[in-house]
Amino acid sequence: MKLPLSVYYITQDEELRLPESLAKLSGWVDEIIVVDSGSTDRTREIAEAAGARFVHNDWRGFARQKSFAESLCKHDWVLNLDADEVLSDEAVESLKAVFSSPIAKDVAGFSLIWVTRPPISGHPFRHDKHHRLLRCYHRDRAGFSSEEHSIHDRPEPYEGKVIALRGDVCHMTLLSLQQLEQKYCKMSSDQASHLVAKGRRITNFRLVIEFPLKFLRYYLLHKQILNGWFGFCVSIVSANRNFMRLAKAREIQLMKELKKSQPSRHSR
Repeated sequence: MKLPLSVYYITQDEELRLPESLAKLSGWVDEIIVVDSGSTDRTREIAEAAGARFVHNDWRGFARQKSFAESLCKHDWVLNLDADEVLSDEAVESLKAVFSSPIAKDVAGFSLIWVTRPPISGHPFRHDKHHRLLRCYHRDRAGFSSEEHSIHDRPEPYEGKVIALRGDVCHMTLLSLQQLEQKYCKMSSDQASHLVAKGRRITNFRLVIEFPLKFLRYYLLHKQILNGWFGFCVSIVSANRNFMRLAKAREIQLMKELKKSQPSRHSR
């Protein structure tokens, strides 16, 4: 018997990672929504073969795209997954157990441990920081920020408690350094627009210190130093994403100021 649960994804060119994620949902989830921003590979074919409803929506930023996907779900209880995330067997059993009896109205949702999985078997990437994140939630009690330029792409509870479940969400964030760099390029652009919308001023000092501080954070605090040469490279790429969000924001602000300073045609 399928659970009264909707699972939603946002995708673009995810033919390599989406199949494994969808396979874990087979037979026990009532609805799967895939919102795609313009895939040119087999993402649509794979999603529809798994019984998912496939909807195109032009890219609106991570938070707004996920919020749109959530709005298409027919059930009040939803599960937020990315195409590069796979539920562990223990997580699947935990979610099934949750819906085996009525859920109390003071429960906003359920959290799972988010762990990074190596790109391929035998890859040098082994260590990363683990997080516990809200993934399954009731739409009236949790959701996304309504701000137009919000970058908060993880749901937060409005009211009620979040209960920790056993099991992991295995994150296949890394296919290659090239893929990670491309992902972070899009992410840094969204974050830059958010900073500009918030009126954040980016100083020269902040630009200078951002890269080295973030590199040390990823390399030491996130333990990428334990991943050898690959962890060093991941730390460089990750720190560059943080730096570029500031640099892009500074550039956008500069272009806006130049545009304002130029005389309009009507004033001539």
